[in-house]
Amino acid sequence: MSRKLSEKTKSKEHRGEGIGADYIPWIKAAEFNSQGTASNIVDWKHGRTIELLSQGEKWLYLILRWNDKVIDIREQYPLDIEDTNRIADELGARRVGNGLVHMTTDLLVTLDDGTYRAYSVKPDERSIGVRTREKLAIEKKYWEERGIQWRNILKSDLSRTYAKNIEDVVRFYSIPDDPDPINRIKHMIARKEVIVDMKSEPLNYASLVNKYLTKGA
Repeated sequence: MSRKLSEKTKSKEHRGEGIGADYIPWIKAAEFNSQGTASNIVDWKHGRTIELLSQGEKWLYLILRWNDKVIDIREQYPLDIEDTNRIADELGARRVGNGLVHMTTDLLVTLDDGTYRAYSVKPDERSIGVRTREKLAIEKKYWEERGIQWRNILKSDLSRTYAKNIEDVVRFYSIPDDPDPINRIKHMIARKEVIVDMKSEPLNYASLVNKYLTKGA
């Protein structure tokens, strides 16, 4: 059963504050109503448990984090209530939670050049009804006012193969001396000591071991 916390309690817990390993998301997976789609993964670079509320969020997180230009991702990032209420009024949309609840952006990305990108993730076009479009319009204008590029990403447009390959290898990011050659090649790929095609098909680890670990033996 999900456990809902008040906005006041979340503020007291410093939700939405911090960066990297110290960041605390506004919503955690255990508090989310549809827990069947929520999941936790561990960020392989800083070690924080990432709170993701859908499979689409998980796939996008993995794909974005794999990019070396991405230095941080903050999930379930809270938006300023006064601004989202004002924007809702300007757009003629209903305020979220009667204007008493923080809207959140699924993923707020920090790039190595100091710029940011904001992402919302939805399953597909059919899942976006009239009310969801209103909320997305509020979110889009919120980030536009801050000069930050915002995009709504559809899970149906993401590559499951790419995300699963990333997830499979990064679990071995910090395990360099595993005697199992399959695990060792996963570590090398995760560290990008070996560059392979992650997108086209599921990785064939036996073939990669033969190519990179046993050549010349």
